[in-house]
Amino acid sequence: MIYEKLSDWAAALTVSNIARVIFLTGDISYSKTLSRALPNQIFHEIQLGDCTPDVAKQFVLDHLHTDQSNSSSYTQAGPDTIEGGDIKDLEDCIEVLGGRLSDLEFFARMISRGQSPSDAVHDIIVQSAAEILKMYIADVDNTVRNWTPEQAWYLVSSLAEAQGGSILYSEALFSDLFKKDGESTIRALEQAELISVTTLNDRPSTIKPGRPVFAAAFRRLLEDDVLRCRLGLRTLGQQIAMENANINKYEGELQVLGSLEKEPKEIRPRVRWLLEKLAGIQAKMKSTRRKV
Repeated sequence: MIYEKLSDWAAALTVSNIARVIFLTGDISYSKTLSRALPNQIFHEIQLGDCTPDVAKQFVLDHLHTDQSNSSSYTQAGPDTIEGGDIKDLEDCIEVLGGRLSDLEFFARMISRGQSPSDAVHDIIVQSAAEILKMYIADVDNTVRNWTPEQAWYLVSSLAEAQGGSILYSEALFSDLFKKDGESTIRALEQAELISVTTLNDRPSTIKPGRPVFAAAFRRLLEDDVLRCRLGLRTLGQQIAMENANINKYEGELQVLGSLEKEPKEIRPRVRWLLEKLAGIQAKMKSTRRKV
């Protein structure tokens, strides 16, 4: 209710040319609320990203300085050292951790408690992997959440294997697991912060991990042979079920066409198309069963 009132207020100011209104929000579905109040307006969007490596490093050092300013071990340390390691070790860990402020603050607190930077970032990756497994894959109720474990695992495994740390939005959307309501499923996973969708010319372009540290967590999950095999088999089983449904649909249509007393020449292209689709599915099923 409050968002609707705010959007109505912003619309009144904008339409009357009284002021420009700026909203700061972490809700990716903000445009739905604003579009109701301003259906014919184009919203100018600026996405705030994570810290750069230099800014992230300085943030951690400043945090450590605040926490340890009265510590003799800190005051005696040289400019290239910190508690539990050296600056180079810290830089390597920040490169893995990324520039998300909440993760950097947690990282700094762990170092302040006596952990080395490498141990701290390892613990954060392990904790993030467990969080991903529990929230997005293991304990998913399809009636409450708009995705399946297999869909979440597809994105996790694809991003873990991606060279540049991201995959094309169209690549995920056109995969077998996202053929039905794919865009709404990807939006739901973005809203749940498993992934982040970047735009190009106001259209979805690429998919990347929801938090920078998730990239390392995704790789850790993919290295779990038992988990990878179990979810891989479930994914292949779901794909086989989808193809069986398609086969039944095409065979049903062929039966209807074959029941006609005379075969009109107009339906021959359709019959050929259906037979070609069945042949393609059969070849795909053979390949999928070989993987199983």
